[in-house]
Amino acid sequence: MNLELNQDGLCLKPKQMLKVRNGAGHAIFCHSGSLWLTQYGDGRDIVLDAGESFRFDRDGLALVQALEQSSVSLTACAARPRRAAARSLHAGVGAAAARTAIGV
Repeated sequence: MNLELNQDGLCLKPKQMLKVRNGAGHAIFCHSGSLWLTQYGDGRDIVLDAGESFRFDRDGLALVQALEQSSVSLTACAARPRRAAARSLHAGVGAAAARTAIGV
């Protein structure tokens, strides 16, 4: 995602729209007002009120629209550990151990 904002974030007027492209791994925080947002390929309609945030969980286009005068900021989220890879590794070790135990 390529977006540069000053530390104060961004103020949106009622019905003003913000397009976020490839925002996966970033979060939007609603400081004041309320926002509606949706992401490409996601059937959800998300509404954020003051004090709430949402983490974009997919790339592509996301639309954010102010339902009233709103102040928002966008931040990069810390990377989460890849637990799925760890489970796969343990599953592989368990299968190998089972083959060894039965003499395969």
